[in-house]
Amino acid sequence: KTLPLTILLAIIFTGITFSSTVLAKDPEKAVQKRDKNGDGKISLDEWHKTKRKFNLIDSNGDGYIVAEEFAEKWGMPNKSKGVKSKRCQYCEIDGYVPPNEISNAIRQMVGKRGKDKNKDVAVQKSRGVIETYLKPKFINGGSCPEIDSEQWAIDYSNKRPWTALHKGIDIPQPRGTPILAIADGTVVGKFKNKGNRKGVEVVLRHTPGQTSLPFYTYSQYTHLQEMSPLPIGEKVNMGQEIARTANTGKMGRRIRRDALHFAVFYSQSPYWTNDDIAVMPKDGYFMDPNAFYRLEGPYDSYSLLNLAKDEKNILVPYKALDGSLVPNNTKRIWPYICH
Repeated sequence: KTLPLTILLAIIFTGITFSSTVLAKDPEKAVQKRDKNGDGKISLDEWHKTKRKFNLIDSNGDGYIVAEEFAEKWGMPNKSKGVKSKRCQYCEIDGYVPPNEISNAIRQMVGKRGKDKNKDVAVQKSRGVIETYLKPKFINGGSCPEIDSEQWAIDYSNKRPWTALHKGIDIPQPRGTPILAIADGTVVGKFKNKGNRKGVEVVLRHTPGQTSLPFYTYSQYTHLQEMSPLPIGEKVNMGQEIARTANTGKMGRRIRRDALHFAVFYSQSPYWTNDDIAVMPKDGYFMDPNAFYRLEGPYDSYSLLNLAKDEKNILVPYKALDGSLVPNNTKRIWPYICH
């Protein structure tokens, strides 16, 4: 007799779940099951599932999935090669906590909820994404790449099919121009962001001792030319090249010029997470990136908005073309070389 539809679906679902669980625990078998030509890796033609899922597992973007990438995706060790998962790599970095310890408000803050954009924007405003009208002024008249019209926290609704804010600043530069770490820090996020407007992205975490700021900060660099070779957990020095300029990411209503989208968020808490979609600091806030260079508070956007007009000009330190720092004792610099 024909089985009732509900029982049949339950059997199919159980089989799929069991199969996925087994494959997740043995990345080598996951590859062998789908590798039709015996080359030890899975192409998109061999995948037979959605391209979106393929891209999520293909962490280096080379168009193939290997056992190590299965291990990374499911957070399981590749026993045959002793490869640690991405999640384990995160766990070894100071302050990491599992994603379930981060509130939904922080997910909305970084733009990763998406069900109700109006609510997301309300949360973002409450967590610092408001215009402050700060302006960078480079020390000793330095000639540095400057922010264009894509200023901090401007209304982006006319450039999106939904309500949106610009959660950063854009600094145009020719394609391939090196991008610098703005302070000593640690690589805590690397994202391809396929199908996302941000494009290739890198995130650094900076401790209070590394910046002389009274909280933990996170610097975000997007639209990068290609994925940074720096691994998760790598310690970087201020002024070190971490990526190169481009305009990667899903295009909106216009062709985007080559530019760095640069953002900063911060938290009094040392705890943070990476759920393979975004880096999220526990109880975090966005900061006007210009405020990152202030030598003293306030740093929160609502206080910055109320500063006197003559306090809106922020003296910004930088790395010069000859490799010197201006001033020489700075712990924070602009993300590009200056002349």
